[in-house]
Amino acid sequence: MASGGNLKRKLNIQEPLRTITRQSYIAKRRKIINNKLPKKEIDRVYKCIYATIYGHAVGDALGLLTESLTKEDAKKNYGCVSDELELVCKRMVVDRHREQWEVGDWTDDTDMLIVLIKCLVENMGQIPSVNFAKMMMEWSESGFPELGDKVAKGLCPHFKSVINHPQFSEQPEKAAEIVWRMKGNYVASNAILAFSPILGIHYYNILGKVIKNTLLVCDILIPDSRCQAGGVALSVTLAMLIQRDPKHLKKSGEYNINAIISDAFDYASKLLSLDAEVRELQSYMYNSSLKQLQLNEPGKTRYIFKTVGVAMWALKQKDFRKALQEIVMEGGDADANAAAAGAVLGCKMGLDAIPNSWVDSLLHRTWLDSILDEYLHVLEGGGPRVKYESVV
Repeated sequence: MASGGNLKRKLNIQEPLRTITRQSYIAKRRKIINNKLPKKEIDRVYKCIYATIYGHAVGDALGLLTESLTKEDAKKNYGCVSDELELVCKRMVVDRHREQWEVGDWTDDTDMLIVLIKCLVENMGQIPSVNFAKMMMEWSESGFPELGDKVAKGLCPHFKSVINHPQFSEQPEKAAEIVWRMKGNYVASNAILAFSPILGIHYYNILGKVIKNTLLVCDILIPDSRCQAGGVALSVTLAMLIQRDPKHLKKSGEYNINAIISDAFDYASKLLSLDAEVRELQSYMYNSSLKQLQLNEPGKTRYIFKTVGVAMWALKQKDFRKALQEIVMEGGDADANAAAAGAVLGCKMGLDAIPNSWVDSLLHRTWLDSILDEYLHVLEGGGPRVKYESVV
């Protein structure tokens, strides 16, 4: 079992990207070079992919510590260790909700992300709506059996209603529309943001395709315009971080965070028809503190704009551990909030920023790495499959 430090050394730009043979590494490089992508650029993008997905997964797992707790209860249970939270935590609250998962496991947020990654792999980078819907149904019914699951755990009630609708398997967009209208057109769940990491990674250099795919996934599960706007805001933010377009960089080479947030808001706000919703999204995306987001607001802890706001707040932070700990200690929908923040911070800061102990304690990291290998195989255009050892 490699440590988090070994993981980061294996991803050093001067060394083979993962623990693979020199011959297979060169073979993969040759494929990429044929696509006219420089070696250094591919190394950088690969690192962003790993850091984004692992950032999401560790944020999700850490957030489970305080998910659904009030800020007061989070402080009562974890206050004395709030500066050194770990996935394996002796003070972890034990209740019916948390007992569903093993220590170090992630929740439905990362599960759903993996379902979409698997869909992209099976369909050579495309998202056929019926195929994706059936994969969501299969996961909902059985979880991931290879991990010992018997059923999906923690699935958001709205998604569960959509997936269980009789028309979902053949006409998922219609089923999603029916369920959304039956619930009064008011549901704007942050659960859709679970897909944003891979939506931002996939076609990261073509924002139009990032937006198109994000809207497609929204249509399949929750066609609320606020979910569309929130999903696009997070997906394009991640894509822009990977792009490193000069207009999003300062002269020093650091990210111009204000420019990224401004462009993300512009793309997202175009999907909202009500001025009040545009102003609301703006207030969340341009927040100045977690306190302003009211993450424990009764009845609105899973409101999508709150989680988008958390991600934008995280984008301005410089310490991965400190930022995620602050988010987790707010309670509320801590796993979704920390997952979104972890993806953004991982993408911005890289694997070196993620605490080694969090990576080491992630329960299914070897399996997750195999999923990413499959995805990278598709990203590179297919061809003979190369066997890798785990990066962790």
